[in-house]
Amino acid sequence: MTTRHAAIALFAFTFAFSTFDLANAADVKTLRTNLQQGRYAEVVEQIGDEPSDAEMAILLARSLDSQGKRDEALAAITTFTKDNQPTAALLAEAARLQFERGQWTEADESLKRALALNEKQTLARWLRAELARVQGDLESAQKGYEWFVDFYNENDKFDSAEDLYYIGLAASQYARWTRNSGQFQFLVNDLYPDVLQRDPNFWQAELALAQLFAEKYNMAEAAKHLNKALAINANSADIYAQKGAIELSGYDVDAALRTAELALGINPQHIKAKQVQGKAKLTDFRPEQAITILTEVVQLNPNNQSSKGYLASAMLAADGGQLIDKDSGEATRLGKLLSQIEENHPNPGEFYAAMGDGCDIVRKYPDAVKYLQLAREKMPQLIGVHGDLGMVLMRMGEEETAKAVLDEAFEADPFNVRVKNTLEVLDVLATYETIETDHFIIRFDPSKDRLLAVYMSRFLEENVYPRVCEGLGHTPKDKSLIEIFNQAKNTSGHGWFSARMVGLPYIGTVGACAGKMIAMASPDAVPSPYNWAHVIRHEFVHVVNLQQTDFNIPHWFTEALAVSYESEQRPPEWKTLLARRLAEDRVFNLDTINYGFIRPSDQDDWTMAYCQAYYYSQFIKQKFGDDALDRMLAAYHNYQTTDEILADQFQIEKADFEQQYVEFLKKEVEGIKLGPQAEQSFAELYETTQENPEDADAQAQLALIYLKRKALPDARDHAKKALAVDKDHPLAHYVQGRLYLTIGDNAEAIAEFETAAGSPRFERNAVALLAGLRVKQKRFDDALKLYERGASEEPGQLDWQESILRIHLLKKDNDALLELIPQIAVQKHHDVLLRKKMAEILLQQESWEEAAKWAYEVIGIQVTDADAHALLAQAYRGQKKWDLAAREFEVAGQLRPKTVSWSVEAAELYKQIEENEKALKLAQRVLEIDPENASAKAILND
Repeated sequence: MTTRHAAIALFAFTFAFSTFDLANAADVKTLRTNLQQGRYAEVVEQIGDEPSDAEMAILLARSLDSQGKRDEALAAITTFTKDNQPTAALLAEAARLQFERGQWTEADESLKRALALNEKQTLARWLRAELARVQGDLESAQKGYEWFVDFYNENDKFDSAEDLYYIGLAASQYARWTRNSGQFQFLVNDLYPDVLQRDPNFWQAELALAQLFAEKYNMAEAAKHLNKALAINANSADIYAQKGAIELSGYDVDAALRTAELALGINPQHIKAKQVQGKAKLTDFRPEQAITILTEVVQLNPNNQSSKGYLASAMLAADGGQLIDKDSGEATRLGKLLSQIEENHPNPGEFYAAMGDGCDIVRKYPDAVKYLQLAREKMPQLIGVHGDLGMVLMRMGEEETAKAVLDEAFEADPFNVRVKNTLEVLDVLATYETIETDHFIIRFDPSKDRLLAVYMSRFLEENVYPRVCEGLGHTPKDKSLIEIFNQAKNTSGHGWFSARMVGLPYIGTVGACAGKMIAMASPDAVPSPYNWAHVIRHEFVHVVNLQQTDFNIPHWFTEALAVSYESEQRPPEWKTLLARRLAEDRVFNLDTINYGFIRPSDQDDWTMAYCQAYYYSQFIKQKFGDDALDRMLAAYHNYQTTDEILADQFQIEKADFEQQYVEFLKKEVEGIKLGPQAEQSFAELYETTQENPEDADAQAQLALIYLKRKALPDARDHAKKALAVDKDHPLAHYVQGRLYLTIGDNAEAIAEFETAAGSPRFERNAVALLAGLRVKQKRFDDALKLYERGASEEPGQLDWQESILRIHLLKKDNDALLELIPQIAVQKHHDVLLRKKMAEILLQQESWEEAAKWAYEVIGIQVTDADAHALLAQAYRGQKKWDLAAREFEVAGQLRPKTVSWSVEAAELYKQIEENEKALKLAQRVLEIDPENASAKAILND
């Protein structure tokens, strides 16, 4: 071959080889895109069993691993390296798979080989630092993270999105460990966006951003980045697991479990997804189920400290905190696990962090403090632990200690929303004053809630503490802390209350208990007043039975007890709602009732949870005896579950218990009449009348809709069609009556209304309208009969009873009012006018004790109601309780100074009981307002 021909041949060979490389590169790019977009099976199929090079082997391994095929993924790399020269990237990938299985020795060996080939291989560098961390060599781990910071600063250009991604992970860790919070802005605004600019399919960067925001409790931003990640790869177990974790942090247990199932459907061996399942069972207070799941998680990686920490918290929740069994003298399962951890892990800080978090989830707050404190001591680099510990200390009422911990947490991470909000709560509390009684410490805004705090302190000591503690057979060891929040710093009282309890802006209630403390929004700081006396008694029941059961009582049972003590009667609308839910087969059971409290789908769910919890307690008492609830409390204290109590204490199968409970509920709602179901839509009614013109009900309902739309000819047409089929149809007569009113024919209109209202078939609109007309005609007895029919037909509808009340007021029928007001008041817990009217009537009848009770109820809703204090004063005076009468007249006068007669009454009563100094001060105050007041002058001159 000549030289020229040889050159041509060499050129041809080089060109062919170059073309092959370009084609191969294109294939790799396509495969990488498919992997990043979640088309794992396609990648596996296209590569086959024998990847052509190391990069193909990595893509194959990652595709298999993403589907939970961990053994096959590792085997793919191992097989390739037997016949081919491994690259640093390939060995790093092997180390990742080994590390995630807890195979530290094998991972270490793979990393040494990888870094020997390329000391700047970023995955290997990241895993080297992570391996040092989990093995307790924190100094080497920190140096490993720092290497990435230096590497980034020393290089101007990065072509690889993956390299930048690992730089971001390491920089995040280094920033946490060195308290360099400023890096957060750089990571979210610069570095991770750079990753996505280089590779728009690199969803791992969006996930990293979501995790950063989630750890700072900025869940809105976290959700935004999760959605972006899912838009790239909707088939990633990593993304769904993080989504489930965020849902669980918001107590959306059902959603978290569904999302975890999605993750596990993609990757059945996904550790974080299974952790979410286990933590969900903890959140639902099912520790044995959590233990089963978390044991499986530990088997996936026996060296994962977090999995073992949550497993330990589940064991503690199930068995108690004992490490040695008192009877056998052997280690408990918790004791064995703790010994194993201390023996095998040089630094178990992450174990104790997870255990403390798990204890917090199951409301074992003293244990949460203990183990979070251990985590903080052993591994202060875990900055999230400081915030978590501070939050639990706040729930324990240990605010001074909490502030020191939270200050440190905020200094480390000023972007943590919960920590920032809670420190602001403590700033507000620093301006509050304190009333301390024998059993309570009450903190309040002195400029807004002093009177409330004074009356609450009396109410607690006189009416709440003795009754609740005696009834439950337990007295708290320490004084209970109560904090009342009002508007401050442009934030509502309810906003501060919410931040006090969870560090976040909104809780859907006005009072809450954490076992040793109670927080509440001031009644003056919410849009509508509420019965603070009921709320504080309800919450104190939680204080007592959480402590008496060592925080083991299920949510539904503590609410059942609290409702029982809250007031003597239950809201009548409960039975109507219960009857409807029974008819729809939508009642809770013991497995689902807690969701009604922690994550109700609507207001009815919330109401039903309280209603059913109460009726569970009543059913248990009826079936198993008056001491059954006390036996349950004792059993919960001994770490028995509800299922175990049913079997051991009551000898009944759970299914039988639930069936008999439903039968009990059905008896409770016997006689309850349910109103019509939801009305059909216009389109449905129109279609019905077209298909069946003889359907009088549909014709009449369609006529009513046309009437409301002011389509009067159509309304008249369909009303006539209804009457042509059924001449007595009440709704059609009502529509015709309304049509007569539009043309001013009142006589015909009233005749139609009388026909409709007199029908055996109850027509609400006609009865209500005719009754209103009778009131205008001052035919009160006729109106009363109509309203009473409405109340009989719709016992759950309060408006009928309120209309009857108005008739009795117009007739000044005090005897009828005395009978009716209590029935309405029990449904309107927060109504002061009803209670004041009741007190006024009882004072007229000189029923002093009953009058005092009703006046005091007004104060229990609106402590600043001057009239209520004056009514209470009159009731005390009637009972010859001169000192109490004087006190209440004095308060009434302070609230409304211009009504000087109250202050005069107070001064005269103080003089009568020889508290002359108080009498003189009040008399002087009266004269400042009314200088010629003879009674005040007489007191001063005497």
